[in-house]
Formats: sequence, structure tokens, C-alpha cells
Amino acid sequence: MVNPFLKRRQGREAVIYPHPSLETVLGRTLGVPLFQEQLLRMAMIAANFTGGEAEELRRAMASSVPRCA
Repeated sequence: MVNPFLKRRQGREAVIYPHPSLETVLGRTLGVPLFQEQLLRMAMIAANFTGGEAEELRRAMASSVPRCA
């Protein structure tokens, strides 16, 4: 996910948001979700999750990601 951010920051790629309502969440990172905090806010806006539900989603996603050795 870092490569699209770098390309957008350098002006080599257009900034595109998945949905207009997510522009406030993804504005600082040019439309690329980079931080877990952004995932929480995206879930709350796009899926109408509560804070607790969004936190459960974050934990589930974090535990399912394989770690590199």
C-alpha cells in the first residue's frame, strides 16, 4: 500500500478515493489507507459499525495477516 501513496505524493498517480464519504479519513494519505486508525474510521463510516465493532474488525484483520520472517 505504500507504493500508491508514494506515487500520488510525487504526482505520478491521481488521487482517487473509494467513496466521497471516505475523503475525510483518507485525505492525509492521499486516498491510501496506511494506518489501523483509518481502518476503524472507514468501517464506522462505510459500514456504519460502532467503535467496538470496528475494533473487532481491526483485531481480526491483524491476527489473520501472516508475519514475514
